[in-house]
Amino acid sequence: MELALVIVIDLIAIIVLLSLAYSRDGLERALPFVTFLIVFVPIESLLPMGFFTLTTHRLVIGVLAVLYLIRGNDSQSTAEKLPLKILLFIHVTWSLVATMNSIVPVMSIKKLISVVLEYYLLYFIFYKTITKTETIQKILSAIVLAMILCSVVGTFEAYRGWNVLEYFPAVGHHFDTGTGGDREIRAHSTFDHAILFGAALAVAITVALYLLSVVKRPSHTVLLWVGLMLMFLNIYKTSSRGPWIDVILGCALLLIFGQKQTRRALLYLTLLSVAVCIVRPGVWSTIDGIYESTFGSDATGSSYRYRYALQDAATKRLLTAPSARTVWGYGPESFYDVHLEGSLDGKPHRFQSCDNAWVEILIETGFVGLIILGTLLLIPLFSSLRQCWVLPKEGRALSLLLFINFVMCYFQMYSVGMYSWGQNGYMLWIMIALTFAHSKLYGRTSEKGITNSGEKPSEKRAGGPLVRDSEWWDVVHENPVWQRCTSL
Repeated sequence: MELALVIVIDLIAIIVLLSLAYSRDGLERALPFVTFLIVFVPIESLLPMGFFTLTTHRLVIGVLAVLYLIRGNDSQSTAEKLPLKILLFIHVTWSLVATMNSIVPVMSIKKLISVVLEYYLLYFIFYKTITKTETIQKILSAIVLAMILCSVVGTFEAYRGWNVLEYFPAVGHHFDTGTGGDREIRAHSTFDHAILFGAALAVAITVALYLLSVVKRPSHTVLLWVGLMLMFLNIYKTSSRGPWIDVILGCALLLIFGQKQTRRALLYLTLLSVAVCIVRPGVWSTIDGIYESTFGSDATGSSYRYRYALQDAATKRLLTAPSARTVWGYGPESFYDVHLEGSLDGKPHRFQSCDNAWVEILIETGFVGLIILGTLLLIPLFSSLRQCWVLPKEGRALSLLLFINFVMCYFQMYSVGMYSWGQNGYMLWIMIALTFAHSKLYGRTSEKGITNSGEKPSEKRAGGPLVRDSEWWDVVHENPVWQRCTSL
């Protein structure tokens, strides 16, 4: 029964993907559907095939790659140079080095294929295929729609104890996915863990707030508001502090730098949140209780003391290991075979949970691998921040959204090993592709002498096609705070 459901999902995915790819708009029209599948369908949707496991995600990316080879010439972007190309090559090469010296070579090979190649192939196809800003909006809408449906599933789980993953093949985990100490049932919907679900919800909430400022149809506005209510309910039911902090951080940045419509929506949400805490005092009690546990010494990883100790233990382990291990680590997917030991609250402790993606990268690929991947992931963040300054006014809101999503994601990676676990890693690399595609589209129009809104660019930026919007610069330059800082 479980495998039959997976087969049905795979067949539907292939049929719809093929029909979209061979439509008038070509492969670009299929990207939102691919995004929806990647976010909504659980990793448990898989067919065991011995050494290789065929997940729905891998199948979709594989079919997408074949269609790109067949239909790629239909895209106007195939001649565009791929951003990060050199760093991608360096990281793949270094991952191969770490794999060849791995303490678990078979597992390292699997991770190298399943994570590095899948993420980078997805990024390559999305970047090369996107030729319209409208496609970016549809991809973001697909993320929100997928997370709204995940929230429907999560609501049933939180109040009825039913989860859709019961109908998929069981997948082993290194620790429990549904509960955490004295916490009640933690909703995780189609994700493997409540924290992963919460991290995805944090991204979707900020995206929904952005879409509220660009949608035109009243029905879409209603859907987004209903979706926001459901997503806020579910992020509360995850009982995960990291995603809560992500939402607060993301909303604060949108409140300060976002558009007028977004700030108004945030005001309504803030008033509603305060009203809920007043009407339902138990909500605030739950939040306060989880806050208190943040600074405890729980050995399961529910406290941040555990994460600090984990980081110290990993650093000491590599620094005291043979120099080769310090450089290239113990190999991809080797963390749980390293049997990391250290001190937690002054007592010896063996760390059985890797609640820090950066520590996982450090142990598995060494200090050099951490520097390479860290650089690779930080460049899109700084690129999106740069776009907030140099793009025309109508393009800055999206760049700000992407920047906020990177900040939230990288912060969340400090709280859970989510880079190569679940749907979140795919979401991250889709966002990276959207960042560079967004810049590419505005750069292409500026080279023709007009911006996407049909206005002539006010200033050509030396060394690149992006333009600076004079109105934005004038506002900043005339700001009293800016003038005071520049006069020092």
